[in-house]
Amino acid sequence: MIAHADRIAALALISGLGCAATTSEVATRGPAEPVITRPQGPPVERREEPPPTPPPADDEVRITFVAPSGRTEVLTWRHRSRSVGSPTRGSLRDACCLPESGPGFVTTSENRCATDETIRLLLYAIGEVMREFPSSPPVVIGALSRPQGGRLKPHKSHRSGRDVDIGYFAAGDRPLRTFANLRADEIDFDKTFYLMAALIATGRVDFLFVNYKLQPRFIEAARRLGYDDEQIAYLFQYPKGRKSRTGLIRHARGHLRHFHVRFACPRGDDECVPD
Repeated sequence: MIAHADRIAALALISGLGCAATTSEVATRGPAEPVITRPQGPPVERREEPPPTPPPADDEVRITFVAPSGRTEVLTWRHRSRSVGSPTRGSLRDACCLPESGPGFVTTSENRCATDETIRLLLYAIGEVMREFPSSPPVVIGALSRPQGGRLKPHKSHRSGRDVDIGYFAAGDRPLRTFANLRADEIDFDKTFYLMAALIATGRVDFLFVNYKLQPRFIEAARRLGYDDEQIAYLFQYPKGRKSRTGLIRHARGHLRHFHVRFACPRGDDECVPD
């Protein structure tokens, strides 16, 4: 079970990475100071004004969006890495890299570097799963990119810090350490789609690649989460055919053990080429 302390640790991890450090997202005020009684006149309550919010740094990025839970979220990070070129012909500068494991995730690849935006959004979405499913075991994260990007065999993409392979959650909160050959009835579609939805909600995802034959089960999960027909038609390629160039969630050969996230070009990366 993932305890509250682990959620705090997840936030500490984000800040500790440095390359994806965040500013405070929730401001809290301490208790009011006691009433000060003067020799003459009525009591006067003294309150200190909160310090002014510092202006954003030149390299700070901030996005606001509505999470699947209905909360309005504000995420910030420092934009220091650079995605150069396309996912299939590109490179990566000043990468941000995941550790081998952390609150809510384990990795299977030595190539776990990406842009600071990719890492920030990925950790945010994992945190949302931890919040919604506190008994969940860690999600399995596969390949991202090499520290300098470039070709990563056997993948055709994963070259510019914008691609992430993520394993499906197993039903019954069964923990996994690697991508597993799960039958359809062994996949937790609700939890996996919740992770997808948290990523999509940021507005920074270009595509999610999922085997076509699994898409109907994810559509069922989307309906259980409250998505309507219009939203589902926008999100899913199914039932328009495997070659249809519609939908945010599209078919890719294989992808029966994991799904593939393709993030948009980070804002300000003038050398980044959309797929």
